[in-house]
Order: sequence, then structure tokens, then C-alpha cells
Amino acid sequence: MLQELPFELLSQVVALLPTAQSIHHLSLCNHALHRFIEDEGWKIFVQTQFPSLPARDHWREAAQSMTTLSRNLDRKAFLARYVEPSNFVVSLPDRDLKTQWRKPRGQTMGYQPVIDSYEESIGSKWDARKQVLAWSAGSELVMRVKEMGKSLVPERRGTYSYLDHYGHRTRWFTYKPPKAMEGRDDITCMKLLSGPYRSENPSGTTEHVIHGTASGKLHLSHLELNRSSYNTLGSVFETNRRHVRSADVAPRDQQVLAACLADTSMVLYKVPEYLYNAPEDHQSISPYCERSVLQAGKGHRIWSTKFLSDGSLALGLGPSAKPVHVYQVGMDGLSKNPVREFGMEVDAWNGDDRVDIVSPPVNPSKEKTTSVYPVMPLPWSSTAGHAPGEVFLSGCYDGIIRVHDMRSKSDHVSTYFDPADDGAIYSLQTLGRERLAAGSSRHSIIKFFDLRVAGGRVYHYTDLERSNSDRMQALSISTSEPGQSDWNLFLNPRNQFQQPQRWQRSANRATESPVYSLSSPSPSSPSLFAGVENNIVELDFVSMLDKHPDPIFARGLVRDHRGDINIARSWNPKGDVLNFAMVEHTKTMRLRTQAGVGKYAGALAGYDERWRDGS
Repeated sequence: MLQELPFELLSQVVALLPTAQSIHHLSLCNHALHRFIEDEGWKIFVQTQFPSLPARDHWREAAQSMTTLSRNLDRKAFLARYVEPSNFVVSLPDRDLKTQWRKPRGQTMGYQPVIDSYEESIGSKWDARKQVLAWSAGSELVMRVKEMGKSLVPERRGTYSYLDHYGHRTRWFTYKPPKAMEGRDDITCMKLLSGPYRSENPSGTTEHVIHGTASGKLHLSHLELNRSSYNTLGSVFETNRRHVRSADVAPRDQQVLAACLADTSMVLYKVPEYLYNAPEDHQSISPYCERSVLQAGKGHRIWSTKFLSDGSLALGLGPSAKPVHVYQVGMDGLSKNPVREFGMEVDAWNGDDRVDIVSPPVNPSKEKTTSVYPVMPLPWSSTAGHAPGEVFLSGCYDGIIRVHDMRSKSDHVSTYFDPADDGAIYSLQTLGRERLAAGSSRHSIIKFFDLRVAGGRVYHYTDLERSNSDRMQALSISTSEPGQSDWNLFLNPRNQFQQPQRWQRSANRATESPVYSLSSPSPSSPSLFAGVENNIVELDFVSMLDKHPDPIFARGLVRDHRGDINIARSWNPKGDVLNFAMVEHTKTMRLRTQAGVGKYAGALAGYDERWRDGS
């Protein structure tokens, strides 16, 4: 009998089971196996199939949530909305209350948002979470704080919270530094200090934000959400008025800040501890290390700054024959020279039909140059066989995403590209270790790539027939060819919805835009945020016909007297869900379009019910 096997052997058996459904069925055999599955089985299942998930408990709920998310990603099931402050908006630090938020005005084009977000657990349940989303709107910082979980109600009077369409308690805040001017003091980089920094500073009502501007200001602000506080400016990092191109903080302890100044210099700062009773005068912090990475006046610049680990920092730069540099970061600061430089092998990709406006004239006798914009480390996992920061991605001007391995002598070990669009890659966001989202420089395109290797232990959802009482989703090993799950999503709504009169003045939306930034709050989050010109788009990967959706979304379900779900009232109560189009990376390149919520036929096998043939 299985229950008589030693623990180690039974664990191996469970690890080989291909579906969550099979784990559930095994637990029904007898009491001994049921106890083993509840105590260890779900943990083994989650750690085997989702090795990058940083879960520590709630393994059964994590299995349901992650398998549901995987299925929705495979079937391209999502609900999209524009994100804007609504109801009451609290202006910090003086806590002025506004009933209308206005976008920046007076510029020739809309703002280019920089996004950051995070999630943290706030209770004893899997879905009890706090989610913070922040983005830059010109010189202003906009922040949404959500609390998720059971039995949430709006907080006491004075907090200005409300329950959104998912039943999440939501609050809105804005912060604009004193004397900041649109165009001159636009925020160019931003970082929310989350887990490690907040664990040392247990005040759960304060958000800590590092933000840099085009005018050369780099600040650490402590935004007190629940009380009036005029000491928001905690620290000023000295820049000598050089504009801030990009910045990042060390991922583990968040005690080191790396910033690019004036396009060519890298500086390192120590991030100070937060003092709850802050002094009236802000701290002025000088860099403890500065390096001139590029020679000024040569048309080169550093585009992005990203910590691969606490000990390594990657720079995306260009135009250059080696547009990715990796430096060591230690107690003494930044290494004098890069420990590794990566080329892009641009000869392998025909990009001669476009001109880089900062590239010198083409000379056949010289090396070809290109630029790398975003750099993103792959999430580390013990089963992947590498240390944190050894494997990372880069997005290039030629439209190719390359995978770099510090252990390999090659410049890159694999590539991902879109056969239909070779627009430059402006943003990258990993979705666990399984998928990748990339923002294109044109046509408002997000490109989704499947990072799973066909033929190995790769898990995909399958649409299996199951009973109504079956709450667990199924996974099976994929035998599909690489690329079948890669697709482009166009963030151009095909439906027009009427907004309330008071919002129309701020409703300017660009139909064609780069995707400037992407952010996901956590590896387990079903939400992805995209920054396009003058707007933020939220994608929630959920299926409207799922009778047992992710618990995060289940609070907002509206049922009739028979217990049936009212689709429109549950998923689109305000009529603000957007209908998008998409194209898969296949030979046929067929256009698919989304129908409205509640309008579905399920005619396309393997797709969410909203998709239909648009050609």
C-alpha cells in the first residue's frame, strides 16, 4: 500500500503526479494518504511545478491559485481596464481631499509612466494580501493601496476607502514634491521599498519611495498614509543637479541604491534607515562610489540600471558593440571595470531598414552597434541550478530579447523575437520562471513569450472535462512546439465606453504608444500593469466563466437565487472592461479579437470564451 512507503519514496511518487487533480484523488484513498497530502503533498506539488514561487505555507490554496493562473495564461483569459484614481483621492502630505484627479497638462504629449508594485501577506489566509501600485504622472506620484481577503468593509471615516469591483478595500493617494513643475521635474525612475526595508520599519501605514527626476533630484520619501505628516522628505541623495536616467536598489536587503546620472556616470548610495519620528531636516546623502562608465559627448548613454543580485549590477547602454555591462558591487563600491560585457551579434538580425537617431553613420570597417534598454534577471529557484543573478534577459533596439548566462562563454544562450514586429523592446517583466512579457516601442504591443522548454518537465493546462464539484485545476506535460504559446496583445481598445462627465477632461488616451513600463506585484500575482502614454492598463488574468476562480477575485462574484453567477454584474459592473485584439506567433498570424463580457460562444478551442476570429 502507498501509505506504507517510506516518506522519501512517497514524496517521489507525489512529485511525479502530473496534475493537481491526481494529487486530490490520491488524498481521497484513505486517511493516512489524506494526512500526507494535506501536510506535505501540496507543498511538494507547488515546489515542483512552480519553483520560483516564494510561498511558505497555504500550499493547497497556492496550488489552486497558481494552477488557475497558469490555465488562464495558456488560454489568454484576462480582463483589462484603465487604472485611474476614483472616488476620493488623498493628496499627500497635507491630506487634502479631492474628488477628481487631473492628469498633467501643458505638454505636447502625454506623460510616460514609470511603474512599480509589490504585494505582501497581511493575514492568515492565502488571499489576505496588501497590494501597492505606484506610477509617475509627470512630476506627480500616484499610488493605489489595496487590501484583499475575507469580510473586508470600508475602513472608519477619514480613511476614504471603498470596495472595488473585486471586493478589495481600495484607497488612492497622490504626492507631488513642493515646487515641482511639469516638464522640468518629471519623474524618470521610481522604486517602492518593500519587504526587506519594511521588515526593519514595521509601520504598516507608511510607504517608502525612491524617485528621481529629469532635473537631477533623487529623493527617498516616507509617505504616511493614515495621518498628517509634513516630514515626507526623508533623504536627499546628492546628484550635483545631474539628471537621473535610472535607478535600482539591491534586492535582498535594499540597503544600496545604484543610480545613473547624466547618462554616463554610475553612483552608489547607502539607503538610510527609516526613523518613525523623523527629524524636521532631511538627510543629505553623498555617494560612496562613483564611476564614469561611458565617455561623455560621444553619443552613448546608459539606458537602464538593474541589480541582478546583491553583488552584481547590470547596465543596458548604447549604441555600443557590447551594450550590456555587468559590474561587481561590494563594500568598496562598484568594480573599476565590468566583470563581463555582452555583445548582441547584430549581424544575425537584419535591422538596416531602421535608423538609430543617436547612432553614428554606418561604416563597414567598424563593429556594428546597437542599444539595450531594459535588463531583467530571471527569478532564482533551487531547481534551476544557478545562483541568483547568473541568468538574465536583455531587450534590444533590434527587437530581440536575449538570454544571457554568466557561466557561458557565449554572449547569449537563447533568443526570443516576434516575427511580425521588430520594434525595439522598451520594457520586460517576468511572470514567474514560466513566461515573459515585453513592451514594444510601437503600436501599444505587449509580447508574451513562453519560457518553458518543450519536451522536458514542462507543465501546461489542459481543458479536461470535470464535474461541477471538482475545484482543482489540472496540469499536463506539454508536447507542443516552442513558439505556439507566444503572442502579441494590442492595447488599443476596440470598444468605446462612456465615462462619467466629471472625468472627461482627463480622459485623453493615445491609440498608438510604446509600452514604456511593465510591473507585476509578485510571482503569484494574477495582475500585470502596463504603462502607455498618459495611461496605465491593468490586466487581471481571470476567466469570467470560471465557477471557482482564484480566491483573490472570488469576493466580487454576484449570484442569483439559484446560485448561478451573473457574469456582467460580477466581472464588469461599471462597463469599463476593455476589448483587445491579439496575434499569435504562428505561420498563419491570425487576428483574434475579444467580445464583450457576457458575450461569448467559446468557438475557439483552447482559448478563453471571449476570443473570436477577427480576420
